[in-house]
Amino acid sequence: MQSFDHDATYRLTAALLKAIQNGERLALSACAVSPAIYAEIIEELEYSGQKVTELTVPPYHLAFKPDGSGRVPLDIYQTEADPQSRRVACQLWSAGVKTDLTLIADYSENHGQAALRFRLLETQ
Repeated sequence: MQSFDHDATYRLTAALLKAIQNGERLALSACAVSPAIYAEIIEELEYSGQKVTELTVPPYHLAFKPDGSGRVPLDIYQTEADPQSRRVACQLWSAGVKTDLTLIADYSENHGQAALRFRLLETQ
């Protein structure tokens, strides 16, 4: 992806996390998060021991750079299913350190509008 997409992806990922933190139905719905999926997200967060209000996206200056293990905290990659969209995998942080949680969404642009569609919250 080109560098200008990084800004949009970072902003959209942060907005999705904020919507999850605040339980904003309209914002969640725009990202394909139904009330049932939202309940599952909250359950996964409770299971992981993380407080949703303390989670953040990685700092921007580190987000797109591989860490010591080679993992990119906010990774954007093409999928085989749809060449027009990208998959976003964002390692969530808490209190300035990495967590084991990864927020996964699909990034797409339609008519010049960028959007994220929630896929999964997983513990790694």
